[in-house]
Formats: sequence, C-alpha cells, structure tokens
Amino acid sequence: MINFGGLKTKMLKKLTESYMKNKKSDIKEILDTLKEDKDLKEMYLLYEEIENKHFDDEDTAKFYVDELTSALKGKSKNLKGLIKKMNESFGDIDIENNEIYDVLDLLSEEDSLLNIDKKVLAKKKLVSFLRTKKEVNETKVEDFSKNENLLHAVLANNFNVVYDNTLSESEKQELKDILSINNEELEIKTNKLKESILSKVDTLLTESNDNEVVNKLNDVKDEVSKMGSNKYNYYKLTQLKNGLD
Repeated sequence: MINFGGLKTKMLKKLTESYMKNKKSDIKEILDTLKEDKDLKEMYLLYEEIENKHFDDEDTAKFYVDELTSALKGKSKNLKGLIKKMNESFGDIDIENNEIYDVLDLLSEEDSLLNIDKKVLAKKKLVSFLRTKKEVNETKVEDFSKNENLLHAVLANNFNVVYDNTLSESEKQELKDILSINNEELEIKTNKLKESILSKVDTLLTESNDNEVVNKLNDVKDEVSKMGSNKYNYYKLTQLKNGLD
C-alpha cells in the first residue's frame, strides 16, 4: 500500500517524464485531477509547503504538529479511495524516499495501540524539522514566476501556455537536464557550483572599494552558503554564476 507522500512523489515523476516525452494528455489529466479535487490539492500543497515551514519556538511547533495531525487524518480518510486508484494508474514507478513525507504519512494514519510509539517519534521528528531554519520558497501552484515555472512545471495549471509560448528551446532543454539529475549527482554538482561562486565572490570583494557593492556581495555570499541541495536552488545557482561571469 502506498500513502499520499509516495503518491505525490509518483505524480511528480510521472509529470516530469510526460513533459520530457511531450505527452501533454497525460500532463493535463493529472493537473486536472489536482485542480478538481479540493482535498487532493490541499494535501499536495501542504506536503510541498511543509518542506520550507519554520517556527522559532518549540511550543508553537508542537501546537502546529498536534493540529496538523488531526487535519491530516481527516483529509487522508477522504482521499483513501482516490489515492488507491491513482496509485494503480501510475503502475510501478520507482521513487526515492522522502523522510518528511513518510512522517506526514504516518501522522495521517488512524490512531491505534499499535502505532502510538511510531506516531510519538514521528511528531518529535517533525517538530525538530520545523525548528530548523531553511530557505523559504513561498510560491503557490497558481502563481509562479518564470524561474519557478521552469523548475516546477509539473505544478503549473497553465503548463501548455507557459511552456509552448514562454520558454525558449534552450530553457526547455535546461528544465529536462535539471529534472533528470538524481539526488547524489545533484548534491555533488550543487557543492561544486557553490564553491565556484564563493570563490568568484571572494575575488570580487578584494577588487571592490564600493561599500554598496561590498554589502551586496556579502549578502550573496551569505545566501549561497546557506543554500541546501535541491533542484530549485541548483537552478538559482546556475543563474547566479552566469550573472557573475
């Protein structure tokens, strides 16, 4: 049995593959399902947004997790049949495990004497994750900027319009290349790119006497240093490096 986190990851991979193979009917079918089912769309957005959510104090994080757990159980129950149906339609798609999605899936389960210990540990892990600062991406499914569209094509309701009429062929190819990178390769490429950018920024800092420029460069250096390894950040780093060269 696959839970919503696994289904979401399958949907993302299926949409990516469909885009790369230009199967617009498959893309439209999945996006239409997302738009038409309110509970499915809310769950998708929640799982997407939780990865960037942060609380400064532990009590607030704990209260949030308690309320979230209650809401998740209700939504998950409503989606049980649809999740099963959609999972069967996707077939055997290999997906990489997402630890936070697994935690959310566990908290979505109905309470029983057999899963109390697992739920307690899941809540503790989620609270810890929510207390960890991360780079925030506040985009929504309906409202992406061009760069965010490039990396989140699979979530755009106006997919065909954006990608047929807005992106150049080189940008479309760039999307395919980035989406095809596996996590291990992504981390290596991201670290190399960050090292290259930081080295370039350090050189520019030694050459500049303009306080405003120095401040901006230091801001860039600080932002790059904090960036995690994901495909959105990788694209941002490539754009930044091109701008510095």
